Amino acid sequence: MITLYTFATPNGHKASILLEELGLTYKVQKIDIVAGENKRPDYLAVSPISKVPAVVEDLPGGKKRRLFGSGAILLHYAERTGRLLPESVDDRAEAMSWFMLGISDLGPTAVDMFRFSVRAPERIPYAIDLFKGELMRTYGALDSRLGEAEYLANSYSIADIACYPFIAAAAVAGGSLLERFPNLKRWHDAVADRPAVKRGMAVPE
Repeated sequence: MITLYTFATPNGHKASILLEELGLTYKVQKIDIVAGENKRPDYLAVSPISKVPAVVEDLPGGKKRRLFGSGAILLHYAERTGRLLPESVDDRAEAMSWFMLGISDLGPTAVDMFRFSVRAPERIPYAIDLFKGELMRTYGALDSRLGEAEYLANSYSIADIACYPFIAAAAVAGGSLLERFPNLKRWHDAVADRPAVKRGMAVPE
């Protein structure tokens, strides 16, 4: 059995989308980060830096395996099942590049942009402009790639899953933002229409 510890955040949605796409059986343990449940000692034993998502697998003999962080979870199950990663060396390299962009660039930049423009008690124009510029650069790179390929690695993969929830959040928060990036919007709409993505985005509610 797989237990997914998660909350309704873009990073959390990556893991639930993946598990739905793969058709794996799992149960959900909601970790309310607003209420501070992610700081509890029992959760820190699963996710040492108190972030979501995390996974615990029950193994034979009463053993357990943990994974924490959306990137680790996506890569682990894609490799373990042999799905959602291209077989060809060239396409796999492309997938890993865009996958890491989602994990290392798009996600953290979007989170920092939100923190400084919405959550911060004091508006710091330099920080807001910096992260907005980085975000637009990332959107531009995604839009350019999606102008030449249906999905980030040609076929649908964990690269798309790693990026989609943050683009979906931007589509809601930014109103007409995606209209400036037509290829990104086309991809967003196609990914959003996938049944497994719809189910994954509904977790943990």
